[in-house]
Amino acid sequence: MSKMTEEDKSVFLSAVSDVTPIRSAKQVNEYSQRQTQARIKSTLKKVRKSQFEVDIPKCAERSERTNRPNKVGPFEKIMYHQKGIQLQTLSRLRKGELRAEGVLDLHGLTIENAEPQILSFVNEALQNKKRVIRIIHGKGYNSDEPFPALKNLVNQTLRSIIPIIAFCSAPEKEGGTGAVNVLLKAQRA
Repeated sequence: MSKMTEEDKSVFLSAVSDVTPIRSAKQVNEYSQRQTQARIKSTLKKVRKSQFEVDIPKCAERSERTNRPNKVGPFEKIMYHQKGIQLQTLSRLRKGELRAEGVLDLHGLTIENAEPQILSFVNEALQNKKRVIRIIHGKGYNSDEPFPALKNLVNQTLRSIIPIIAFCSAPEKEGGTGAVNVLLKAQRA
């Protein structure tokens, strides 16, 4: 393209002489393709992370609406899984073949103290991209209730947390019916 001649400049200026420039406080920022892609990736990462965060008040609300499972005794095994989980994965979880990456021991806690501990522990495990965790609830020998209070609390609370794919009583060598192994949904990077 050639440079504008003086004649072209004068024609252009006369054509736009009565035009009033638009005054705007808004500025248009131009981003390179790399910056735009970086912003998109960052936003997607935040959205994905927020999907897996356990909001304690919301979890408590879900807990109230969730069908309450029947009370279980100290020696009964408990099991829960979402639809679509592979039976082989569930079997490996039940046998203790999937190594627990974190353990929470609830011995000696009251129900009021245990529930926030459970929610916080699950949330931390999700943030740290852990897949398998163990929660030791005990068998309720010292409970004033006819059923083990902490075991039933764990059974009910874990069912209400969406990123939990499955949980089941641990094998005897890992606590038996006094603990549960929990499988969490895989976290994306």
